[in-house]
Amino acid sequence: MDQLIVFGAKYLVVFVALGSALVLAFAGERRARLVYTLAIALPLGYALARVAGLLFAHPQPFAVEGFEPLLPHAVDNSFPSDHTLIGGVFAAVAFLADRRAGLALWALALLVGLSRMLAGLHYTVDVVAAAALAVAAVWAADRTLALFWNTK
Repeated sequence: MDQLIVFGAKYLVVFVALGSALVLAFAGERRARLVYTLAIALPLGYALARVAGLLFAHPQPFAVEGFEPLLPHAVDNSFPSDHTLIGGVFAAVAFLADRRAGLALWALALLVGLSRMLAGLHYTVDVVAAAALAVAAVWAADRTLALFWNTK
């Protein structure tokens, strides 16, 4: 079981990104805009996460509760979960292209967060906040592009 948790915590986010790339590859005429949305949302989400981390900082569960995490990790701020944020951004952009595929990728992105919680690296609030920040970043990127994108 520990090996599955470690896989989910460490590598599953790569599969979310690859799945999103596959969805975008078949997005037809919307592909370019979705790629730009992703290109804006990833750094925006990261910036939002850094600000959120400054406002609400706390160490990981393993540091607070004194146990050995399943993954070796330096003690630092666990809020929000960067892995969940990245997976969430990829999943949210895929959702804009294809709702069914996007929901499947969201399930995987949340499984990344759950795995990181079970590994002792994050609290639930870290994962939920990361998912919310991912949605906010993709929404802001999509709405900003809508102002300037030529749809004719």
